[in-house]
Amino acid sequence: MSKTYNEFVDLVRDWTNRDSEVLSDSIVADCMDYAVGKAYRVLRTQDLETTLTLTYAELESVTISSNGRTVTSIPIPTDLLEYIQIRGVDENTGGTSRVFNERTDVRTFHDPYAEKYSRLAFWTRKGSSIELSPGVSEDESIEIHYYAKLPQLNERYIVTADAVNADSSLFTEIADTGDAPIDAKTGAAVETVTLKKSVITLDADSSVVSTTYYASSVDDGDIPAAGLGQTRTITSVIFYGNLKANWFRDENERILLYGAVAQAFTYLNEPDSAVAYEQRFATEVAEVMSEERWRNASGGNIQININGNGLI
Repeated sequence: MSKTYNEFVDLVRDWTNRDSEVLSDSIVADCMDYAVGKAYRVLRTQDLETTLTLTYAELESVTISSNGRTVTSIPIPTDLLEYIQIRGVDENTGGTSRVFNERTDVRTFHDPYAEKYSRLAFWTRKGSSIELSPGVSEDESIEIHYYAKLPQLNERYIVTADAVNADSSLFTEIADTGDAPIDAKTGAAVETVTLKKSVITLDADSSVVSTTYYASSVDDGDIPAAGLGQTRTITSVIFYGNLKANWFRDENERILLYGAVAQAFTYLNEPDSAVAYEQRFATEVAEVMSEERWRNASGGNIQININGNGLI
């Protein structure tokens, strides 16, 4: 069973056999963040894969033409760990228009006389941008598939005051703001919002027909009335967002635990214990990566194309 963020903070402290006077919540929170950051240096699993798609309408303004050549400049995703694939997508058919297989250095990218094996699709990184050449054409989107950082360990769904994203599976209803949990990382109460809750029940057996949420500013008269044989009940309720799912906290507890405990013992200046847990942390990461490589290689034959001028 997955643990909440606050429960995990307590777990790390328990494993170090220290109380909150020695290891405060904020220190443990830092140790957990350091462990995740260190794991990102090695981990490349399918759970970290994500795809960003940018349409021609979004990219037209960042596509420039000069000397008969177009270049599209795209900000690097802030959660990017490593590129997997960049491809063009035909917006009319959904098919692949081209794949950017060639990555060049910046100088080669901008040098029109430098050799490139595919002048139809090559790219480079310049500062905080990805540059594609030739640039996008009309009715073409760009899809960037990459390994990404996960949400923060304590990140929660945000309840909006207009109730647009009110979903009882994502939020917890409380009786008053005093019931909102304290975030161990920030030390502050989790943010809440007040909404109106309209529940329609059947008069015959009081079973719930529907539950709908509205902004607290909405008048009761503007909320749909109950039908024949039904009763409408409107109450004012307070919500806070539930924790977002996190691969480290929910599915790979030992990676996060061993890594955080190793960082905690480093803080406590106990090098022997720090090294012992660092080794456990590294072993867990290596086992996950070994499993991932096995998964990627199973189910069929793997073929990799290598292009170049040299002999292998």
